[in-house]
Amino acid sequence: MKNNNPIAKNKKYTVIQSNENTSAPARKNKLFSIFKQILPALIIFGLTFFVYSNTLKSDFIWDDEYLILNNSQIKNFQHFPNIFKTYVGYGSENINNFYRPMQELSNMIDYSIWGAHPFGFHLTNVILHSLTALMVFILIKLISRNTLAAFFAACFFGIHPVHTEAVAYIAGRADSLYSFFFLLSLTLFIKSVTSSKEKPISSFFIYSASFLFFVISLLSKEMVIIMPLLCFLYLFYFHKKTDTHFLYGKNLWKCVPYAIIVVIYGVLRATLLSFSDIAPASAFEKLPLIFRLFTFFRTVGIYFRLLILPTDLHMERSVPTTRNIFDIEAILCLLMICGIIWIAYKTFSRGNKFISFSITWFFVNLLPVSNIVPINSFLAEHWIYMACIGPLTLAGLGLSWLWKNIPKEGRSLRIAFILFVSVLIYSYSNGTIERNKDWKDEISFFSSTLKYNPRNARLYLNLGNTFFEKGDIDNAIAQYKKAIGIHKDYAVAYGNIGSAYLNKNDVANAQEYLEQAIKLKFNYPIAHYNLGIIYYNKNKFSEAINELNTATKQLPQLYQAWNMKGRTYLKIGQIPEAKEAFNTSLQIFPDQPPIKKALSKISELKNFSDSPDFLETKNNNPLNKSLQ
Repeated sequence: MKNNNPIAKNKKYTVIQSNENTSAPARKNKLFSIFKQILPALIIFGLTFFVYSNTLKSDFIWDDEYLILNNSQIKNFQHFPNIFKTYVGYGSENINNFYRPMQELSNMIDYSIWGAHPFGFHLTNVILHSLTALMVFILIKLISRNTLAAFFAACFFGIHPVHTEAVAYIAGRADSLYSFFFLLSLTLFIKSVTSSKEKPISSFFIYSASFLFFVISLLSKEMVIIMPLLCFLYLFYFHKKTDTHFLYGKNLWKCVPYAIIVVIYGVLRATLLSFSDIAPASAFEKLPLIFRLFTFFRTVGIYFRLLILPTDLHMERSVPTTRNIFDIEAILCLLMICGIIWIAYKTFSRGNKFISFSITWFFVNLLPVSNIVPINSFLAEHWIYMACIGPLTLAGLGLSWLWKNIPKEGRSLRIAFILFVSVLIYSYSNGTIERNKDWKDEISFFSSTLKYNPRNARLYLNLGNTFFEKGDIDNAIAQYKKAIGIHKDYAVAYGNIGSAYLNKNDVANAQEYLEQAIKLKFNYPIAHYNLGIIYYNKNKFSEAINELNTATKQLPQLYQAWNMKGRTYLKIGQIPEAKEAFNTSLQIFPDQPPIKKALSKISELKNFSDSPDFLETKNNNPLNKSLQ
């Protein structure tokens, strides 16, 4: 029997149409969902990269010369094993006590790709910083489950002007390098904790990856020694209730391997990997701990001001040391710190754990630079590279709360909010772009820094070095003398004046200043080397050998001194000693064709020093720059 019911017909037709057409909208919704998740990351990376893109045209500056241009260790991968046994920049005439093999390796890779062109090195810095901003977003989102707060915090981290010191400066790469791997390690640690019950095998591999990235981070910069403490604090804040007794919980034991590595690292740095016997000591070792802490309290106040109002940014910041426990500024800053810690406690007790954790993050990340253990300074803008994530997270939470609490009908409020955030982003971005211009070249950098710190002898020293390298010797000497005018016992300035006079063939003045430099600082290999050149030119070969032996003993990787020693030995007919000196030089820096050619003909030469193929001494006159 034929069914004439129109409802039945329509029903059948409706079902068929639904099966045919629902798949396309579902795919669109899925793609839109994926795009919605990726979009914040694209904005963060793109905005950060754009803001720092004008640094790609900048030159090598300051310590870049010793870490890259004059660092023979990064110019050949055959030195790869050596970077794990020496301080950063070992292949130059610089001496320091910084053990950062991953930074050295990154420079080695860049040099193999780009050679001595700064563009590639700056590109790596900008990419690393952009990736670190992405990791900030991922970590905050993972802990807080608040995408909007994480987005705001990561954006402000990426564009903040206070980070120019760590990004626009190639030598500042250690901060973004260690931070990226540190944040990646911590993110994976949290993942391993949260997935340990459901997927134990997967959790183990995630934890292993976290541990690996922690080691890489530790080999990038020593600041990451606070990792075990942060892991412990994360468990304390967010996983305390998951264990029957927190102190015996299995997740807590995951912190132990990190702590063991930190202890091993500390022992090695104090013994086999300690270079403190040849590197400059801290200027604050003799300052009592209580006064170092009170000075640190003042720096915390400065850091907060720089985060909120990032003006007058510059290198070589100085903080007058507090030598009185009744110092008003220090006491006020201490009260501010106590107030912030009280807020952290109250928010924790009221269940706002993420707010409390963000505050704690700031102070924990400043512990390595608090001068509890004396270091080389009290304040540097790049020291809050990681610490600032805490305050910026609080700002992100605040903006997120404001946005979510605007009534649906409050269209004007939403527009006002968007304008406010846009002005903030524009202001910080513009501040960063303008600050990047100070890092264009050494003259602009030192000139801009001296505006804020006109009584800094080291800045005049390095400005003098810049003029020297450009061939403006008279201006270089003038800058060195300004440095001595500020710091009358500045041995390096005396040594560099001696180098400058030697370059002008003013031997009398050169010898006078070099001898004064050695009198002020005997452990000064560059001065001994230059004095050796003077004695050589005066045909005082015995004195020349003595000075050059001292130079190579104090700084074995100073290949120029080995070359000069080889010339001197040849001059007095000691062929085996000359060969040994030249071969040692080639082991340090193999890329010396004239030395290789000269060695092959050494037995044929009667007067080797007259060979046109030999490296002339006037072109082998290194200057000693202070390493930051």
